[in-house]
Amino acid sequence: PQSEGQDVGNLKDVQGRPVGRMFLEVANSESGEGWVHYQNTEPGKLFPIWKSSFVKRVMFPSGEARLVGAGVYEMQMGGEFIVDVVDRASALVARRGADAFTTLSDPTGPFRFMDTYVFVNDPVGTEIVNPAQPSLQGRNLIDIRDAKGKQMVREYIEAAMRQDSAWVSYEWYRPGSNTPTTKHTYVKKARFRDKTFIVGSGYYIAGDQR
Repeated sequence: PQSEGQDVGNLKDVQGRPVGRMFLEVANSESGEGWVHYQNTEPGKLFPIWKSSFVKRVMFPSGEARLVGAGVYEMQMGGEFIVDVVDRASALVARRGADAFTTLSDPTGPFRFMDTYVFVNDPVGTEIVNPAQPSLQGRNLIDIRDAKGKQMVREYIEAAMRQDSAWVSYEWYRPGSNTPTTKHTYVKKARFRDKTFIVGSGYYIAGDQR
């Protein structure tokens, strides 16, 4: 309640993530609703943890616009979050092309949360954006295989080019880990002028809960 009446437009979390601005961007988007992920201290606790809030623009009978939201701490990652982040990232790439890549890589931006990040490939397999493993950027990964021998890059690029969007599962490395684990990845094709990009993201969790 101590925040009631305060201007939170410039509010940032402990990582410098501009939470207030992200709330307003979602509210002012075409859909007027969406998820915002940030770090916050749970009531009664000492240390900040990940919080996911869904916010929605509403109109009062007077015609005034307001933002309504609710959040949950340490929400289990699932397919609906990944589809949301890839849809937003691919729309940004379709609008801005390569100018979107800095935003996609920003550690305090809307496309980085928990151990989730957005990657971008071209149709021949070159990794253009990978903030979790920047050493892969600029490399052609079309023939790379996962721990079980699957050519996952080839598979998800071909699926996205054929279907526009698709889910692909493979064994990959969670950021900060040297042990491969199952990753469920959603990819989507984005067009900017005469260029085509494959935009994707995924989550690491045992079992398929899409």
